[in-house]
Amino acid sequence: MENNYHISQEEFEKFERYILGSMEGKEKTAFEQSIASDKVLTQKMEDMKVILEGVEEAAFRNNLDQIHQELEMETTTSNETNKPADKKEVINLFPLKPLSIAASLLLTVGFFAWLLLFRPDPNERLFMAYYQADPGLVTAMSSASNYEFDRAMVDYKSAKYQDAITRWEKLIQDKPENDTLQFFLGASHLALKKADPAIFYFDAVATNENSNFQNDAIWYLALAYVLEGKEDLAVEVLRQSQDPQAIDLLKELTEK
Repeated sequence: MENNYHISQEEFEKFERYILGSMEGKEKTAFEQSIASDKVLTQKMEDMKVILEGVEEAAFRNNLDQIHQELEMETTTSNETNKPADKKEVINLFPLKPLSIAASLLLTVGFFAWLLLFRPDPNERLFMAYYQADPGLVTAMSSASNYEFDRAMVDYKSAKYQDAITRWEKLIQDKPENDTLQFFLGASHLALKKADPAIFYFDAVATNENSNFQNDAIWYLALAYVLEGKEDLAVEVLRQSQDPQAIDLLKELTEK
């Protein structure tokens, strides 16, 4: 299922009540009118139907498997001796149905949790459409004085961003104005989708006219603002960017 929009929790609850038949009266009439006049809302409704049908089918299959297990157990029991089962044997037969119900509920909750919690929002999807991690610097690992920086760069280029952050944060305590450290700390945080610290470091470099990283910092600062949902600030920064993708991203933000 491919789309370019986000279903909010409020919309999700309305769709669910409508599809399950619990929406009535004026609310139902108004909702149907909204769907009839809004193509995006109609598509969202269709997507919700697919999701709920998937939940229903999965839950049904799970219950069917459990019923088969119960039937097999009953058949086995009937083929044994006809002596009355003791209390322990009788009790052990009953947890099966509650377990089946619980499994279905957990499966349903799992689908809904995925939809509400793990589905990327529009800002994150737009960010990911344009984001590409900075490749980093060549590391020689030959100078003792630069060893920690180079070791962190190896972590960064190996996508071990948190390890790189830990090493570089120790170094920046002694060199708080170092634009190289600022830039790659920002790059590491952005790779982890941590917009706030990325903005902090990139902003320092973006305003530093003497930095070789200024142009790249401006581009990544704009992306960090997109990720954070601060579109006005992203537009402002993009107008200063020399990155070839800046025009396209700026167009998407201003034509929303």
